[in-house]
Amino acid sequence: MSKFDKNTLPTFTQYWKPRYWPVWALIFLGWCVARLPFSWQWNIGCLLGRIMKKVSRSRRHITTRNIEVCFPHLNSEQQQKIIDETFDNLGMGFIEIAIAYWGSQKKVDKLLAQFTGLEHFVQAQETGKGVILIVAHMISLELCLRFFASAQECVTMYKPAHNELFEHYSFAKRARYTIPVPNKDLRRFLRHLREGKVALYLPDQHYGMSNSVFAPFFGVMAPTIARTDEFVRLTKCALMPVMFGRKADGYHIEVLPEFEFPTGDKVQDATLLNQWIEKNVELYPEQYLWAHRRFKERPEGDAPIY
Repeated sequence: MSKFDKNTLPTFTQYWKPRYWPVWALIFLGWCVARLPFSWQWNIGCLLGRIMKKVSRSRRHITTRNIEVCFPHLNSEQQQKIIDETFDNLGMGFIEIAIAYWGSQKKVDKLLAQFTGLEHFVQAQETGKGVILIVAHMISLELCLRFFASAQECVTMYKPAHNELFEHYSFAKRARYTIPVPNKDLRRFLRHLREGKVALYLPDQHYGMSNSVFAPFFGVMAPTIARTDEFVRLTKCALMPVMFGRKADGYHIEVLPEFEFPTGDKVQDATLLNQWIEKNVELYPEQYLWAHRRFKERPEGDAPIY
């Protein structure tokens, strides 16, 4: 659990020891990159991604296997195109974090091309309901979170970083445009929903089999969180999917209407959540976090993917 609180953040003076200097150097570079024209940022992001693809054999292998098993209907050239573009976007993801953390509001606003569907959760909130927005781990997540927070105060669960300075700094930056909640602090997350707030929720990463069931993701069985039904029952909140990604004219975000949930069956619930994630990925297949081991755990008797 994060030791920081939005209202009681400690100072950064404790982080001037030499062991923190590399992190400060990265922070300074991010600050500088956030001030460049977007075309320069894209070129730098692509360069970072291609270097990553070259030097990180493990991430290259994970990404390749994910694309192969999720898009078996594509030929090898089509699969390779998604792999190459995924690494371009993965590099750009670091730049998008810099833009979210340090970009001026005027510059950030210019990057947002379209935002639709806000009326759906406004209607839910008018009835006193909180709202869980089902969100995929798209690479542009941090920047799109800032877009979203400009229109609506929202709660975001996050996994605390291992480096204390980076965790502290990231928390401080996110706290300017959202309400960050550590992913193990479910009590606080649920309290916000009971208060009628909007919360972003990402069900497409592995949180341990004790909290998960196997459900199909692009036709492949993947561990999927199985506690969403509990959150809905405890808070009486509404669930709404969000589609987002980057197009040639800028970033697009669409909030879809509330859907019926839960179904009464945990596997069916998990399958439904995965299907919403798939719809977002199908719109922007090269912008999903394919470098993550989505199929790390396998059903008993199934061969490992990685």
